[in-house]
Amino acid sequence: MADLKSALSYPEEDVRRYLDAGVWTDIMPHRVLADWADKTPDATALIGPQVSLSYGELLDQAQRFASGLLGLGLARGDVIAFQLPNIGEFVIAYMGAQMIGVVPCMFHMPYRMSELEPLMAHAEPRAVICLGGDQKYDAPGLMGELRKSVPSLQWIIQVGGEATAGCLAFADLAGAEIRKISDPPEPDDAALMLFTSGTSALPKAVVHSHRTMTASCLHTAADMGITESDVVLCAPAHTHAFGLCIAVTIVLAGAANALMPAYAPPVLAETITRSQSTLVCCGPAHIQAGFKAGLWGPEVTASLKRVYTGGALCPPETLIALDSAMANGKAHQVWGMTEVLMPIIHPLGTALEVRASSLGTPPGGHEVRIVTDDGTALGAGEEGELEMRGPFLMAGYFGNEKANEESFTEDGWFRTGDIAIIDENGAITLTGRVKDVINRGGMKINPVDIEALIDAHPAVLLSAVVPMPDEVLGERACLFLQAAPGEAPSLEDMQAYLAEKKVAKMRWPERLEIIQTMPMTATRKIIKGRLAELL
Repeated sequence: MADLKSALSYPEEDVRRYLDAGVWTDIMPHRVLADWADKTPDATALIGPQVSLSYGELLDQAQRFASGLLGLGLARGDVIAFQLPNIGEFVIAYMGAQMIGVVPCMFHMPYRMSELEPLMAHAEPRAVICLGGDQKYDAPGLMGELRKSVPSLQWIIQVGGEATAGCLAFADLAGAEIRKISDPPEPDDAALMLFTSGTSALPKAVVHSHRTMTASCLHTAADMGITESDVVLCAPAHTHAFGLCIAVTIVLAGAANALMPAYAPPVLAETITRSQSTLVCCGPAHIQAGFKAGLWGPEVTASLKRVYTGGALCPPETLIALDSAMANGKAHQVWGMTEVLMPIIHPLGTALEVRASSLGTPPGGHEVRIVTDDGTALGAGEEGELEMRGPFLMAGYFGNEKANEESFTEDGWFRTGDIAIIDENGAITLTGRVKDVINRGGMKINPVDIEALIDAHPAVLLSAVVPMPDEVLGERACLFLQAAPGEAPSLEDMQAYLAEKKVAKMRWPERLEIIQTMPMTATRKIIKGRLAELL
């Protein structure tokens, strides 16, 4: 069995400092769930397309699921894999597993055998929860095949439909008789496992304790102003760090989770109006797609107090347009990573021009700095790589010392890989990713502003500028486009458009590839690595 606590070894002085400051606490989400169920048992916890649950009902089903796992022989420290959309069973299973110290490990819905096999082998789960099979994806069948190559995997728990051969029905476990938990988890135990990449020989697995996860989520609830009167819709998958942080934050705040199992612009609009969502968390691509579909009208936005966008850089004009579309709401940005969860948000009341041009400031106890390629610290207003350390940061990748050596400095700073600027007030503005910068004959081209301009072109749905190898200059820029229906823009069209926008010729893309569907992450972020592979 994987020893996940090996990834939770913090320096003693850091532990004392975070505990003394009150940032690390003994609060655990499943215990907070029990508190809400005791205080407000009839308050709505989950709003689904078909079924909603109160806090009392959610606690009951989570306790029964926990008892069902105990009946299978799962115990504190074991890993259980999740491959589920944003549905009620996800929240029930997550809370139930944590009640007995079983550690949820997240896998995104698009993952198939080639992505799942190395990650499963690394995480060593004893059970997996998945949907029943359909014509597009036979998840139980695939998990059955994985059992042959992942020795730890014993149980396949199927959500929906009649359990297929070799699987257990989720409904049976969630209906088990509640039993006493003799070995409950402690705050320093592993709370969850997430992966930052899907197919490498040495996966980058992140393990967070209850202390880091709860600290981040309490901070998120406070800075977002989420209370028990709110209905929160999270478009990113709960299997992603962004989505999972929001799902846990909702429970800590006693709010309602407006579940959206699968994203499409009309579904997002329908879920907001049906649930009367007061807060929405999403990615810039969700916002842009909604505008292109004409779905951010007053009939959709009337109930909204705030929209938070993260997971990718948001062009200022996109955030300003959304802010203007909400009669009663404000648009904000948020920044986080799997490794550091969600530490950067602007406080409520921040002016629109600041919210549009920057992400926010780090919370108390966190340090941030901007450095050059050689690690030299830069001053306010200078651009370089963003580094961070503080109480939400993981202790290190699980089972991957090479990644730890590459990602941490000797004095404990985490290299985020993001290019950023910190102004004189401490506000952080991201300008790109280190790995996305194109080195054209020694000239560094950051493609972010070029992509923002091209995305605004009426013939374009999505764009991405990636480096392509060149024998003379080292790298040149290649533009990948997902064109709008009925459009077929040429390279010359795009170059002429950039010339009109006063973009220097040396920064223009020199090759164009039209792609039918842009490869996207669970938070609607373009996977540039796959595009580079196509070259």
